[in-house]
Amino acid sequence: MDQSKFLKVFSMLAFIAFMFISCWATVESLHMLLPTWPIPIFWIATIGFFVLASIGSKLIVTSFNQNIRVDYRGWQLIGGTIMLVVFWILFSLPTNTHTFFYKSVINDVLVRDLTETKSKLQNLENEGDAKKIIDQEKADFRHKINAMFSKFAAEINNPGNLGWADKAEAVIIEIEAELGKIQRLRLRANTHSGRQELIVAMGNQIDKMVESKIENVYNQRITNVNNALDKPQIKKLIAEIQSVQNKLQAMPNKNGEPSEKTGIVLSQSYKIIDNYSDVLINEFDKTHSDKLKLAKEDKKAFSGVSRTEKMHSVIEVWKDFFNGKYTGRGFIFWILIAALVDIAGFIFFGIAFKKDEF
Repeated sequence: MDQSKFLKVFSMLAFIAFMFISCWATVESLHMLLPTWPIPIFWIATIGFFVLASIGSKLIVTSFNQNIRVDYRGWQLIGGTIMLVVFWILFSLPTNTHTFFYKSVINDVLVRDLTETKSKLQNLENEGDAKKIIDQEKADFRHKINAMFSKFAAEINNPGNLGWADKAEAVIIEIEAELGKIQRLRLRANTHSGRQELIVAMGNQIDKMVESKIENVYNQRITNVNNALDKPQIKKLIAEIQSVQNKLQAMPNKNGEPSEKTGIVLSQSYKIIDNYSDVLINEFDKTHSDKLKLAKEDKKAFSGVSRTEKMHSVIEVWKDFFNGKYTGRGFIFWILIAALVDIAGFIFFGIAFKKDEF
């Protein structure tokens, strides 16, 4: 076998090898995007498109080769360019980049997604952000009543007007506006011990009224908000996420990809978190908009498909890339790798089917 024939055979084998790598990456990307479609369809289409892109690259090279006779050089250049744009730049290159990038980052994305989602579910299991907001409301309410009552006690012991006088009564009326009707207890004796006895008795009565209002108003409000939560389902999802995390930890190099079950667990978890964010915003936005920053961030982060599931879509991954979400994650590196694989295939195709020069 002479050197020319050897080069052509080698180039043909190399072309097939690079075509296989490229087509495998494209099939992987398409299968993630359309998991219910038969894989053989992807292979047939992908191989055909890669061959067409290779022909397009050869037409472009041939149109510039002045050492051979070529009819319609301009049309070959235009046709080759269109074929290369359609079958390579718009199809093979994006899907190959998607697969290479996915394989390199999916474990990190999955681990982070599981960790953050489980943390959000555990927060919901513990009454969620509604409890934090209402606990602060309860603390503020107690502080307000305590401040009023301290003013009442000071008026009872006011040296300038000892006992239950007009100013002390005015304070009790203010407290009644918050708690409802308060029973006026009798001052048995306008002495220090008598006044202290009255203050303690009134304090006990008001404390009971405060706790009653907290139970009937604030605690009931927590219950009403959290009725939107399916606690047994949340507990089940937390356990399932923990199970997935344990399996990932047990894997060699702690490296794994999401299963179909993991995708379902994350999808269900996202829906619960998203719905709860809606409840919080509807309930508290008018009164505590400053405290709903996290809920609004959760609404944005946990609406739609999970971050792990989003990685399955070549379209979503490229949209996120153009939106600057993959800065520092090596996306451009994988574009170059995908391009080099295909370009190598095109070069070997051109050599294998090169026309003899005259």
